[in-house]
Amino acid sequence: MKMMSVIAVTPKEGAVDEITSLIVQSREDGIEGLNVYSIVHTREEQLLVINEWNSIDAFMDYVNGPHNMIELIEHLCIRLDEENVCKAYSGAIIHQENIQL
Repeated sequence: MKMMSVIAVTPKEGAVDEITSLIVQSREDGIEGLNVYSIVHTREEQLLVINEWNSIDAFMDYVNGPHNMIELIEHLCIRLDEENVCKAYSGAIIHQENIQL
């Protein structure tokens, strides 16, 4: 069963592009078990990183592994919602859409 995880951070002023770039670069060569991820800039000036994983095991391997995104970006954030890092939402994907540009 697929699994979703959501991480919410509040970037320091002017750090949105740098955070986005660091996340994208860190995942350039792929991460085992990570199918799709999205980075969303909210109206509340937060960044949400939404990840779709193959399984809870893939998510846990990532959290405990060397690619952990939080350590990479925490110096660029005002507030890091550590509770969100630990929340994992497991269940069927009800709707997913890939838009072709």
